[in-house]
Amino acid sequence: MKRRLILRDSLTFLSLLLVTVVLFLITLFLFRSFVSHRQELAQRWSARGQASINAGHPDQAIVALRTALSYAPGRRDYELLLAQALGDAGHTEESYNYYLGLWETEPGSGIINLSLARLAAKKNDPQTAINYYRASIYGTWEGDGTMRRREVRLELSRYLLAQHNFGSARTELLIAGGNAPDDTTVALTLAPLLEQANAPRDALTYYQKVLAQDPKNQTALEAAARLEYDFGHFEDAHRMMEQAIREHKSDDSNQEPITTSDKEILDNASRILAIAPLKKLPNDERVARILKARDLAKKRLDACNTTLSIASGLPSPLQDLRAKWTSKEATLNRADLLNDPAGQDTTMLLVFDTETQTAKICGAPTGDDALLLLLARTPKALEP
Repeated sequence: MKRRLILRDSLTFLSLLLVTVVLFLITLFLFRSFVSHRQELAQRWSARGQASINAGHPDQAIVALRTALSYAPGRRDYELLLAQALGDAGHTEESYNYYLGLWETEPGSGIINLSLARLAAKKNDPQTAINYYRASIYGTWEGDGTMRRREVRLELSRYLLAQHNFGSARTELLIAGGNAPDDTTVALTLAPLLEQANAPRDALTYYQKVLAQDPKNQTALEAAARLEYDFGHFEDAHRMMEQAIREHKSDDSNQEPITTSDKEILDNASRILAIAPLKKLPNDERVARILKARDLAKKRLDACNTTLSIASGLPSPLQDLRAKWTSKEATLNRADLLNDPAGQDTTMLLVFDTETQTAKICGAPTGDDALLLLLARTPKALEP
């Protein structure tokens, strides 16, 4: 009897245990199905949100991503997408605060700091924007961190240029260039930005780096020629622009016409090299050019004085300059100049002074007078 009771109790226990296990398995299955379904719904809504962002419908993305987060609270990637959608939809302050919440848990994130920088710029808070840009540069990035940091530094440079902070922009650009010393694509990006930063010599250096690796690069040739022209390096400007135009004509895929400014630089540089009394020329040739320049400047002065006298009837404001033209130095003949290097320089100073003063009073000159004025502004162009 006792044995029968024990057997019955054992069977009852085993039955209850089996029922419990079955109920547990059913509950576990249902729970996992529920969790899996929530995850599936979260992924589905987040995908809709991403698609809406890509399609330029951030308002729709906000609704989808908030729904996704209701199914998967705390998902970092969904929260980042929602913060982006808020910003894209124009909810700048809300997006900024959302990113700040994310930043508190991950202050070293490159993408979060970059987003905060852009939003601070929209809020017209330059210093905060710059601080977040710098934090982004030195933050952590997934994938090619070197390239991403350079892109952020270039974006910061453009922002600094927009703020007219040219010195800081130049510094950032030079750092970016130092981190990619042999990349011609980067160099072609940096050079025009350096021009905007009022650093033309640095810009020329980068164009020259491109030409050292790709001597036929048309973009670099044209830009470098313009800079050399501005610096008064007319031989280099002529050589580079001539080559740039030659490359342009030989490129069958290039349908853009040669610009008027490029043609003008080439023509002017060619003419300057033909009339400039360069010190490296033979003495007799240099003196011949000085005498031609002196004649041009004297005619320009006389015409300017005549115009002023007719227009106002008042004494010319160029009386001091006219007095210099009656001095001994202004009347040296060819034989005297051939034996007087100092007199040659003095004569050219008078020519340059005349072109400069008449331009201020009688307006911009034309023809060779305009080229002499350009030489007056870049007197080192005459040096050997």
